[in-house]
Amino acid sequence: MAIRSGAQYLESLRDGRRVWLQGERVDVTAHPRLAGAARSVAGVFDLQHDPAHQELLTMPSPTTGERVSLAYLLPQSVEDLIRQRKMYEFLVRRTGGTAARLPQHLATVILGLHDSRDIFGQENPDFAENVTRYFEYCRENDLSIATIFNDPFHHRSHPESKQEFLRVVERRSDGIVVRGAKGVGTQAPYANEILCLTQPRPNLQPDEVVYFAVPVNAKGLQLVCRESMTPSNPADHPLSPHWDEMDAMVLFDNVFIPWDRVFYLRQSHPKDPGLYAQLFQGAMGIGPWYVLVRLAVKAEVLLGICASMAEYLGTLKQPHVQLALADAIIYMETMRAFIQVAEINPVRSPSGLTLPNWTPAQAARIFSIQGYPQMMQLIRELCGSGILMSPSQADMANPEVGPHIQRYFVGENQRTEEMFRMLKLAWEYACDSFGSRQLLFEMFNVASLATNKQRLVGAYDLSPYVRLAKELAGIGK
Repeated sequence: MAIRSGAQYLESLRDGRRVWLQGERVDVTAHPRLAGAARSVAGVFDLQHDPAHQELLTMPSPTTGERVSLAYLLPQSVEDLIRQRKMYEFLVRRTGGTAARLPQHLATVILGLHDSRDIFGQENPDFAENVTRYFEYCRENDLSIATIFNDPFHHRSHPESKQEFLRVVERRSDGIVVRGAKGVGTQAPYANEILCLTQPRPNLQPDEVVYFAVPVNAKGLQLVCRESMTPSNPADHPLSPHWDEMDAMVLFDNVFIPWDRVFYLRQSHPKDPGLYAQLFQGAMGIGPWYVLVRLAVKAEVLLGICASMAEYLGTLKQPHVQLALADAIIYMETMRAFIQVAEINPVRSPSGLTLPNWTPAQAARIFSIQGYPQMMQLIRELCGSGILMSPSQADMANPEVGPHIQRYFVGENQRTEEMFRMLKLAWEYACDSFGSRQLLFEMFNVASLATNKQRLVGAYDLSPYVRLAKELAGIGK
């Protein structure tokens, strides 16, 4: 099939899937709270057919020669990494950095699986072959994938024996049967396939360590959506009507997975306790780097909002405003620098791929988590109370109150209406439910700040710096 059109993508979502929103089974392409994001993702598929963008977004398939998504390029050089970054920057810039699970991003996890296939194959050679076939299947059919790995929340004192984690409940000659749930399936209602991974945690049991893929419309699979952030007044919300990536609980009620869709399954506890973390990190591939690229683009938007508001309000020369703008510039430029360093100092993966350097990328992830809340506060401070009191488009157009708003709030300054629009954009990033969900996502995407710091320290070689300090201190002479 190669690259699909937006219409083909939307039609693929009308497959009998069981998606629930506020107790109602819904069609994600038609429900007013869900259809906007579905159409936006469809627009991404259409962009691949635009001659102006096709070279940026696609490449010839290595097996058929037809155009396929560039997200499936197996990077062999720094130039390949730069090419993929430019593709992703173009796409996420259209979303203001708010769409974190575009099809191109999730393709990186399939790429990560493919890169780690030999590790999966150590448990069973068939698993490596399954991964290779699935990688090619996703590439050649231009599929939209959603990944799931978070376990449902439990009370910390709840006995593990009474916690029902997702697990294999039956092994058959033709496949396995799984039962349980995963807590957060971002973009799952808009996906064609769900890729289930196992995030490391204490006391994992062998039948809970399973990697597999399943169509969203599989029998026994249900998605329960969180509350929609799509507003009832889309004219006053530049982003959320189009890019509210729905998160959903994913429920598996004895779902059958054929063996060719199983990529890893334990028979017993491994001798190496670090194997589970190695598998999970390998499957993430260059996905974490894509997160940084998106966050750098979002940093551009946040800086633009801050600078625009200072211009509209005439506060650009005020010292405290300049200090705030300096912080926004430093945040953005530091993110860019981290990305460049990771990009031009790549490492080789076990299968020989060129990957961004993990160490600066991990440091960037920590920096981004620490700095993002500060950026939100900068926007609030620079906008002031106007971020709350900006009139709606409906109020402005109302014949009874609109003229009064024009007289007393706009006056002769025609740029005030532009400022109102900018305030609405600022509101979506920094204040409303859409912005709050964005904040939560950036703070806890894959792992918390503390976990990311522990990962950095655990993998970092401190010995050269210890030796240097000891030499200067005269220790060991």
